[in-house]
Amino acid sequence: MEELVRKLIEFFLILFLAVSSVFFVVRMAPGDPVEKILGPRATQEEIVKLRSELGIDQSLGSQYMSFIKGVSTFDFGKSLFKKKEVIDLIISRISPSMILGFASVSLSFLFGSLIGVFLAVKKNSLWDKSFRIITLLGLAFPIFSLAPLLVFLFSIKLGVFPVSEWTSLKHMILPIITITIPLSTILIRVVRTRFLDDIGEPFVEVLKSKGLSHSAILLRVFKLTLPTILNVVAIQLSVVLGGTIITETIFDIPGMGLMLFESIQGRDYPLVQGIVTFVAVIYMSVYFVVEWLNEKIDPRLQEKE
Repeated sequence: MEELVRKLIEFFLILFLAVSSVFFVVRMAPGDPVEKILGPRATQEEIVKLRSELGIDQSLGSQYMSFIKGVSTFDFGKSLFKKKEVIDLIISRISPSMILGFASVSLSFLFGSLIGVFLAVKKNSLWDKSFRIITLLGLAFPIFSLAPLLVFLFSIKLGVFPVSEWTSLKHMILPIITITIPLSTILIRVVRTRFLDDIGEPFVEVLKSKGLSHSAILLRVFKLTLPTILNVVAIQLSVVLGGTIITETIFDIPGMGLMLFESIQGRDYPLVQGIVTFVAVIYMSVYFVVEWLNEKIDPRLQEKE
């Protein structure tokens, strides 16, 4: 019980620091949302009036207290430009981003684990050497350069996949591949290295002496490697956020990533704060679930307790 309380306190403390950082960083960015809303021909009286209506004429401390109070009650206010409740806008855009993120992370976990274990078993073989070169190439192409390359090849040249919209599975394949490739290449290399370390442990020889099959031994070793895989996947969630912003912008996907990009450009403080807070809650929740799973899966962590 004490451990659970400690984790909950840690969870809310980190979340508090994350959302507070967003509040101050957004306001440090150059540009005035009121000037963007009214345009360059607005009079001083109109600017003062709108700043008062939006509440951004108050002191930074007053704005911060109002923001924290709103977050505690899940009230992020209204978007400065869209004039709608932030929570409603997030709900309306959450589906494409969740599908894109979940599918990419799931596929990278699947391919990264399977290929990583396979390369570890086939150490120094032609397969191993070939895939190690391929993963290096994958790491050399970040999402912002990989996405245009895939669009040029599969959409413009081959005409296999459409570039924009999000109405069918065919529209989803290319954006998902765009994020899955860099995530998978990292995971393949991590899994291969970790699995080679674990398969060299003394207990493996003991299992062989007991007559366990090769596949049963590999499963035992994979169980030891799994916490490392889950940790990498949890860390990659932060990469997915940046990846969805780029991917949704390039492929014109109506998700939270594209909306975040637009809100940052427009200095839409409530919308930026709401989206980042929402993502922070998801990320922290997944991180703590992964930490809990690791304690249940890895016997070495159980021994430390």
